Amino acid sequence: MTVILGSLVLLYGTLLTIGFAGGCSSKKELREVAVLSVIILTMQIVSYSLFGLDNTRKLYPLISHLPIFLVLVFRFKRPWRVALTSILTAYLCCQLPQWIGAVTLLLFSTTLAYALGYILSLASLFILLRRYFVKAAYRAMIYSKRSLLLLGGLPLLYYLFDYATTVYTHVLYSGVRMINEFLPAAMAFFYVIFVSVYHEEVQRRTRLEMDNSMLLTQSERAKTEISALQQVQHLTSIYRHDMRHHLTLLNGYLETGEISMASEYIRQAKTDIDKIVPVRYCENNAVNLILSSFTAKSKQQDVAFSAEVKIPASLSLSDTELCALLSNGLDNAFNATAQMDRDSQRIVRINCQLHKDKLLIYISNPYKGTVTMREGLPESSQPQHGFGAKSIKMIAEKHNGYCAFEAGVRLFTLKVVLPL
Repeated sequence: MTVILGSLVLLYGTLLTIGFAGGCSSKKELREVAVLSVIILTMQIVSYSLFGLDNTRKLYPLISHLPIFLVLVFRFKRPWRVALTSILTAYLCCQLPQWIGAVTLLLFSTTLAYALGYILSLASLFILLRRYFVKAAYRAMIYSKRSLLLLGGLPLLYYLFDYATTVYTHVLYSGVRMINEFLPAAMAFFYVIFVSVYHEEVQRRTRLEMDNSMLLTQSERAKTEISALQQVQHLTSIYRHDMRHHLTLLNGYLETGEISMASEYIRQAKTDIDKIVPVRYCENNAVNLILSSFTAKSKQQDVAFSAEVKIPASLSLSDTELCALLSNGLDNAFNATAQMDRDSQRIVRINCQLHKDKLLIYISNPYKGTVTMREGLPESSQPQHGFGAKSIKMIAEKHNGYCAFEAGVRLFTLKVVLPL
């Protein structure tokens, strides 16, 4: 009966351990788990025959847990922390059928009742754990190092406590109150820590989801801006195509001597052209469109705009990302500069060029008051703001680049370096 129960517990614990560690990805791994279980069972039977039950229990970590750990790490390529936590969690789950077996023994006072209760609980608990707990535990292990440590802390404590007080010694049954109260106190401690850390993890995840949502909105906004600017370019092409009609009309005015009408028409045409024709800053069409839109904005807000740009016609960076970088950086710069009182201080400068296969962007602007920095980013005092800086940082990190926001003496600067 001892061998049968030991075999079932081994199978129960091994399968749970593999499940906690991510499960088997192929039939080959499943066969290897079966072979491993047979090998471990054989080692347990040999140890039981040679050294007896008590010594086999003392050797159990070496003949059972260590082989599973080594197979998970070196054969299945699982991280050692995940492998160890999976073993400890499965060991903790092995206590559930033991407790049910102890209850049946208390009720019926027969070894057969204990064995039946134990075996039946193994099957039912395994099904329940596999369905509701195994995947959740695995996701928690790989979610973050903190959640992995948190999940493995209590099983590790119980593992050490159980072997120290019931296997290698019998202190737990000696009646020492401090020993008996230790495990409940430790469980309460871990419960308090778990609730605190879990709350913080949920808050952090909520912030990340909100940031991702806002960054997605920023990306969609950049696409919309590019589309609108391209529409302006299309209107320019149409106006250029219609130029011969304008010249024909002007020629008619001049032939009939209507000089004032011709002058007024030229003035109106020039105004219309200035509204739609983008300023040419460099060879890159997208950059010209973006900076032209801010040239118009500078006139509306009465802010001087200085641009020194040398960008080739094509970049490995997408137009959407380029628009997000320049638009977010310049938007923040213009908003801060518009709050300045003195005209001599109301100027935004941008320098954008390539240097040694790197895109360099430098934007500077004056500012009033103080700038609060958090994790290297300027923190906005207004709700639902500050995502432009996060968008810039995200794009820089995506391309293994670098961005720096610096608040100097009345001058705020943004520096971006992107390998191309």
